[in-house]
Amino acid sequence: GIVSCGPWANVQLVRLWSYLQKSQALLPRMFRHDHWEWVLAVSAFFVYIHGFWLVDRGMVSTAKKGVRHPWRKYRLQDQYAAQQHERKVQHALNRGDSLAAKELDEAGPPMPKLSKWHAKAFLFEVPLYIVPLYIWDVLAPRRAARIATFSAPTVSRIATDIVGGLLLYDFVFFFAHWTMHKVPIFYRWFHKKHHESKEVRACDQVRLSGVEEFVDVGISIWALRFLGAHPVSRTIYNLIITFLLTELHCGYDFPWSLQNVVPFGLVNGSRGHHYHHRNGKHYYQKFFCHLDRIFGCVHKERRVENYARN
Repeated sequence: GIVSCGPWANVQLVRLWSYLQKSQALLPRMFRHDHWEWVLAVSAFFVYIHGFWLVDRGMVSTAKKGVRHPWRKYRLQDQYAAQQHERKVQHALNRGDSLAAKELDEAGPPMPKLSKWHAKAFLFEVPLYIVPLYIWDVLAPRRAARIATFSAPTVSRIATDIVGGLLLYDFVFFFAHWTMHKVPIFYRWFHKKHHESKEVRACDQVRLSGVEEFVDVGISIWALRFLGAHPVSRTIYNLIITFLLTELHCGYDFPWSLQNVVPFGLVNGSRGHHYHHRNGKHYYQKFFCHLDRIFGCVHKERRVENYARN
């Protein structure tokens, strides 16, 4: 079914590419503009981050009424609090204090407060991302001429560009991230800001120092340029990677989260990255897990869990 749809999809892509190259409608003109990619990325981040903010607001509003929101069981901070609560109950039982254990059990685990929302991102990180790219676009307009060198993309070309871009970005980022943790002066100057909150929320994706933001964005741009990714592939890639980065820091472990959908523990996901923020070690890759496994950067309990599941 998927294979038979390939030729039809490629025909539609030819039509789409002609439309994007030649039409004077608003969307094609935006697509051909030099600001297109970073405006798209910032807009996507805004939508994704504030989508999770709305979910967080649901947790806060119900907690104020003394009600436990049904999605709290998916919050990694609440899961950790529940584990701590279970340990207290077990400790009370071990010392023979059944009354205390019963009281703790009846009270249930606490509803921890959410960490502070990083609202200052719009004062520092966002302008730091936008201004250099804006100046670069103004001084060296290039997108329209570059687009003209491409023919229409195919489904296989788009898939290869996106998967290859994510893998290459993740590969290079692993070593940059690992270095920031293993070299104390690099951690203190460049990466410590990102770890200010141990219980991460979606907004923490953009809690970055200037150097770290330059490295992170630079790796992504380089990966796409190295692969010679098609402009359509780059557009879809930006929509996907901004979601993956936001979901990585969302603080939730939903049944439909990637780490619970992709088999064989191939994806770190929000659970692994939350562990990284809470403990400051392990899970240096953002998306995948192969390098973390090769270099022994996977927590042993997670290894057992992945093998048991698969």
